Amino acid sequence: MSNQNQQLIRLALRLFRRAGRKLACGAAIGLCLAAVLYVLVLQPIAEKRFGVSLPSILTADRPADGPAERPAGKPSSRPSADRDVDPGSVLTSRGKGVYESPAGIRYTRGSQHGHRFAHVLAHARDEPNRHGQHGVFDEDDPAAVVALVDEAYELALAGERTRVERDGQRMVYTVDMNRRVGYVGGESGARKGNPAARHIKLVMIEDRLITAFPLRR
Repeated sequence: MSNQNQQLIRLALRLFRRAGRKLACGAAIGLCLAAVLYVLVLQPIAEKRFGVSLPSILTADRPADGPAERPAGKPSSRPSADRDVDPGSVLTSRGKGVYESPAGIRYTRGSQHGHRFAHVLAHARDEPNRHGQHGVFDEDDPAAVVALVDEAYELALAGERTRVERDGQRMVYTVDMNRRVGYVGGESGARKGNPAARHIKLVMIEDRLITAFPLRR
C-alpha cells in the first residue's frame, strides 16, 4: 500500500471518529468522502491547471512542534560548536587563559561570552530572535571555524582581497573569501531570506582577536 493511501486511511478514520461524536453516521461518512475527493481529484487538478499550491490535509497529523523546513541553502543548526568547548581542544595554550591558533591569532578572555574563543563560536549558530543581523558560519565544527578565521587572517596580513580600516587601537579587516563561508542570520537576515556571506570581518588589536564573523558585501 502506498504511503499516500495509508495517510488517506488514517485521515478518514480520524475524521470519522471526530465527526461521529457530533454528526450522524451518514454526515460523518460524507465528510470523509469529501476529504478523499479533495486529495485524489480536486487538489491535483487545481494545482495542475492553475499552477497554485493548495494546502494538503494529509499533513494534518504532523505534531505542531515538529521540525520545520530550513531555508534553502541554510545549514541546520547543530550543537557541536558550543560555547563551552574547551579552547585547548583546538588551540595551543599560552597560559593565563590565552590560546593561540596555528596562524598566530591569540584568543583571550573577554566579551559577553567570557572568552573570545566562545564569542567566535557563537557565530557558528544562528540566533533567529536576535534583533538586527547575525553573521553565521556555515561551518559549525570548532576546529573548522578556527581554520577559516586563520585563513582570513593570513589573507589580511598578505593584503590580498582585504579592505583595512583603523578604529583606534583596533584594526578592522574585511576579507573577501572568494566563496560562500556563511549566511546572514538573526531577525534581519531571516526577513531577507538568509542571504549568503562571502566575506569575513576580523577585528584585531595587533595579533589579539576581538571578533570574527561572516559578512555579506
